[in-house]
Amino acid sequence: MIGIHPVSSKEHMLQPNDIFLVAAHEYKQGLEMCKAAAKKANITPERLSYTIMLKEYSDPKLLRVRAGNTLFTIAALPKRTGFIRGYNGDTGENYVNNIIEFIQSARKMGFDKLFAHITPEALKALKLALKKGKFEGAESNYDSTSKMFTFTTGEPRGE
Repeated sequence: MIGIHPVSSKEHMLQPNDIFLVAAHEYKQGLEMCKAAAKKANITPERLSYTIMLKEYSDPKLLRVRAGNTLFTIAALPKRTGFIRGYNGDTGENYVNNIIEFIQSARKMGFDKLFAHITPEALKALKLALKKGKFEGAESNYDSTSKMFTFTTGEPRGE
């Protein structure tokens, strides 16, 4: 997949399918996990990863948020909690800003706590976003065993 790379949302807004193409190409950990299944299905790992992302994003039970060239989903759970997934097609600095915008949106939607399985690159971006966004009362925790990142969107609110 030569020529697939993140695109600055300040210069050009990608179509959602193009965001998934970039996200699938850039998700090296996911590509490794897809290799065996992709070989069995006689397709590339990028194609399988792209297909999985489209299927995940299409789930009607999920909430969707777009910030720049990054798409996010939230599976709403009890007690103002959400399980999130991000699909990034944006450049590094924009990605961090997109995460800030997403956290602000999730807060406005009523979420106090979010969690996600995460790659080392996404962990770094999320930590930068939480610091740069100055979310009052926000706390975070990373469990390296499960690769689960949990964070609050600010001060907890009542049920």
